Amino acid sequence: MKKTLLAIMALCIGFATTADAARYDKVKHLGSTRLSHSENDRDVLRFRNCRNGIHAIQLRTSRGQVEIERLWVRYANGERDNLNVRDRISKGGSTRWIDLRGGSRCVVEIGIIGDTERSRDQARVDIWAR
Repeated sequence: MKKTLLAIMALCIGFATTADAARYDKVKHLGSTRLSHSENDRDVLRFRNCRNGIHAIQLRTSRGQVEIERLWVRYANGERDNLNVRDRISKGGSTRWIDLRGGSRCVVEIGIIGDTERSRDQARVDIWAR
């Protein structure tokens, strides 16, 4: 009887942990921008309503290689995080998942300063969150 009860409890804990992990791994596309060839091109992605529950972001590129100089995130409470990213992202590449300080946050703005390299066209940068 005790073994059966313990097995059922372990199974329930396993399901709860899996549901928690799945919730955190839900990836959503926040928006896109294009970086030009001009040095230190700046673009800011602003949201009318804050994006709740974001605890990490990732940049993915297409149509060219980009060099990211700076990346920042502004929260609904006015705080701003300057985030460390890999300097160069090749065409079709991405950054690692970059964790936001303070766990899940309400994001109102994401800013990028960088430029397109080795491409005739402007590189597209997609911003993803989880």
